[in-house]
Amino acid sequence: MGMEVVVTEVAPAQVKIADGEVNLFQENESKATAKERKEAVLFGSDNGKATENGATDGADLAPPKDATEDWPESKKKYSLFFVKVRSLEEPKLKAKLEQAEKDFQKKIQVRSQIFEAIKAKKTERFSIISELKPLTAENKQYNEVVSEKLKEMEPLQNRLGKFRDENNAMRAQGAGLCSSIEELDQTIKRLNDRISHESISLDEEKRLIRQIAQLEKSRPKVISTSAKRAQIQDTVVERDTIQDQVKTIGVGIDEVKKERQAVRSKIKVLEDELKSVDAEIASLQEDLTAATARKDKAYESLSQLRHERDVYNSSFIENRKLLFKAKDLASRSEVSELQELHKREVDKIMAEWCNSKAFREDYEKRILSSLNS
Repeated sequence: MGMEVVVTEVAPAQVKIADGEVNLFQENESKATAKERKEAVLFGSDNGKATENGATDGADLAPPKDATEDWPESKKKYSLFFVKVRSLEEPKLKAKLEQAEKDFQKKIQVRSQIFEAIKAKKTERFSIISELKPLTAENKQYNEVVSEKLKEMEPLQNRLGKFRDENNAMRAQGAGLCSSIEELDQTIKRLNDRISHESISLDEEKRLIRQIAQLEKSRPKVISTSAKRAQIQDTVVERDTIQDQVKTIGVGIDEVKKERQAVRSKIKVLEDELKSVDAEIASLQEDLTAATARKDKAYESLSQLRHERDVYNSSFIENRKLLFKAKDLASRSEVSELQELHKREVDKIMAEWCNSKAFREDYEKRILSSLNS
């Protein structure tokens, strides 16, 4: 079986012809070109005549200075043949690669879907937060109003508490005492009337006398308590006024709290939605992490199969690099380097062809595969 080759043609730079290079010009020119040059010289001579033996004068035979433009010398080409190694796909490996590529693309698609779902949930989360911000600010304002009203109410409540303490203290001091001097005197008079006008025993009379004596002793306390009660009575108007103020402030606080509660109810609904969205995002993030791991694993498998394919086609890859290099040298007219590369590569190929049965069989399979395609 023969080898498939690729031809590389090289055209070196044209040789510039200067005065005195007639022999070189005559050696390389064709007969038709020489005839045209001779006729052109005869036509351009001064006397228009040839010499006696039919030859033109030597000076007239010299080509004009622009001879290379009027009669360009044909370019000399070099044709170098390189052996071409074709790529070959192993059927089982090709099937595995196609399946791995499908699996990898599927994993990418699944991951993209999860990513888009996370993106949508984050957009929803941003929307909820946008609704929460003004409500949170409004709730803060209500808190400040309630706090200010409570501060306003605090000294009034303290004053009412003082009234209450004083009243309780007075009641404690007046426990068991008459409420006034008049009541005290009437009580003593009633007891004396019983002793004087009623028929009682001696023991009962002694008990009534002791009770009268105790009432007389309580007279200073009754007088003091009555005075304090009168003072407290004088502050009733002030106490009622303060109570009215406290009641008014309390009504205002209740109204503010009612409005604040409505705002807090909205905040609660949005916060529950935000918690739900955050939980969904967290779950999707876990799914994304797992999907990314599956995608990376699929890519590793695909990369391994691609590596196996490249190893299987290493001779094709090396040959392609060689041909690119040869074409590059040819495009830059590096004739000597190209010839050295050609010789080195031909010697290498022939050595492998002669000494390696595996190389010949592999090359034949690649050739036959290209013919069947």
